[in-house]
Amino acid sequence: MGSVPAQGYGVDSAVYDNYLTTPGLGASLKSGGFNAIRYPGGSYGDQFNFLSDSNQTLNGSAYFAKGDTFNNWIADLIQPSGAKGVITINYGSNPSDDGPAPTSEAASWVQDADITHNDGILYWEIGNEIYGNGYYAGADWETDLHDLDQIAADRVGAPALSPTAYGSNAAAFIKAMKSVDPNIKCGIFLSTKPQFPNWDQDVLSAISSALQGSGYTLDFVILHWYPTGTDAQVLASPASISSQVSQVRSDIQQYYTLGNASQLQLLVTESAAPAGAAGIYPYLFASDEFLTWFEQGAANVEYQALHPGSSHQGVYLDSSSNTPLGPWYGVQFDSTIARPGDRMVAATSSNALLRVHGVRRSDGQVGVVLINDDPSNSTAVSVKVSGATLASSGQEYTFGNANFPAGSQTPSSGLSSTSVNGLGNSFTVTVPPYSTVGLVIPEASTSAADLIANGNYRILNSQTGLVVGDPASNATVGTALDMEPQSGGNNQTWMLTNLGNHDVELVNSSSGLALEVSQGSTSSGANIDQGSWADAGNQIWEVVSEGSGNYELLNKSSGLALGVPAATSGSGSSSLLNGTGLDQEPATGAADQLWSFYN
Repeated sequence: MGSVPAQGYGVDSAVYDNYLTTPGLGASLKSGGFNAIRYPGGSYGDQFNFLSDSNQTLNGSAYFAKGDTFNNWIADLIQPSGAKGVITINYGSNPSDDGPAPTSEAASWVQDADITHNDGILYWEIGNEIYGNGYYAGADWETDLHDLDQIAADRVGAPALSPTAYGSNAAAFIKAMKSVDPNIKCGIFLSTKPQFPNWDQDVLSAISSALQGSGYTLDFVILHWYPTGTDAQVLASPASISSQVSQVRSDIQQYYTLGNASQLQLLVTESAAPAGAAGIYPYLFASDEFLTWFEQGAANVEYQALHPGSSHQGVYLDSSSNTPLGPWYGVQFDSTIARPGDRMVAATSSNALLRVHGVRRSDGQVGVVLINDDPSNSTAVSVKVSGATLASSGQEYTFGNANFPAGSQTPSSGLSSTSVNGLGNSFTVTVPPYSTVGLVIPEASTSAADLIANGNYRILNSQTGLVVGDPASNATVGTALDMEPQSGGNNQTWMLTNLGNHDVELVNSSSGLALEVSQGSTSSGANIDQGSWADAGNQIWEVVSEGSGNYELLNKSSGLALGVPAATSGSGSSSLLNGTGLDQEPATGAADQLWSFYN
């Protein structure tokens, strides 16, 4: 299934938060396992004017908390946490609050953040929940001054507010922003809600048309997800995530006509459980939903929000102490067992109240997560694991209802960890009511059987039909590798050496240099080049069999998969992609990330 993404464990921040820049908050997020933070916050994004690195304003009567500027957010949250930023740029209103946002404002923010200050922000979403701009009756919460008539009845069906208009306008933002930094990723909002008919169809069709032939593409799509109902219904709701993802992927395949449709990522930039009476309830939801989204290939999930709102519980108490709440512990629990770069694997349960997740870790161990949503009864779980031979001992992590004093929103103790025996491929473990148990189990032997024997191979891409080559047999360190038609030259031959646990090194027969991620980058989209073998993580690749002689190659340093950027299928794709450089991408199992080895 999907891999745990490099920027998967996220949280939303907002410029109306009086405690956004509290000392120690960034360090606390890091210890909780968070690696992504969104700014400037939901609907505020369509009122937020970025004028310079020291000059930002909010339109209308919106409240801008003192000190919540972008620079302070970088210094007080991003840098201490080590997380990456996810930015919502203003689509809805200009600095004069008398028209829509200009694309130049978004472009200047990209320039300031990623060029001038090298803040390394990869994901930029265009507006926030634009389907709430009044085009649909009863959905009028989002600022959108593409139509200046503010009478609700007059806005319904207004062409300037339509999904077609959003798709076309979003294309203009993409062109402006990527002309400043072509390495960023830009995304638009989709929806699986029936009250917004034809939204996905019209947005995707319009943006495809507007970007056609421009050289620019869309990079990701966005969902927001707030399940409602009783506590039991909300805790059961992650089971519906797979159907939502299927709907979005189907919409993309039908209506997005550019060649990178299969590579569009999915970000869930807002999600939360409704506020509950007990602190354990949002913990159980968070620990389940993050892993479920990752299983379905989401590249990012942001919990809403740092501090509580009117209808949901945040990650921290709304006080200067920033005491962690249930969702913080949910991310800490998950990220302890399922770390960035680890691969989610299929897991099933015969008990509707027992949620289960499996993890194939990059360190060769297997993780098992058991979540008991039954508030009253313990569950004796018979666990069976296939696909690896596991050791009889491992590490057990527990957290749950017993950690929370009766009626308390905050736990009195944190995650517990202990060594346990009697494991292996079949064992029984008891999960207390409203609690989680996580197990990390090593393989029985220190070295797994090699999937590909040592030897010299050509490496063929499943989608393009081209092989990995060293262009013109260049023996220079740092030469970018590319896709080439098979020629039989040594520059297309790679010596594969197994390092144990399915890890390999790949050295070019012509240059004598190793296939590596350029400069050890852990960012999605980073280039692939060749360098002198140094036994470094960016030069080691984990081989993952996907069946039928196809393999994924996951970089040990970044956890990302070797892929072909903007790979297309169909007539003429090989000739069009001849000479295309390689990159690393979140592992999705897509054809451009599948490789076969032959002599």
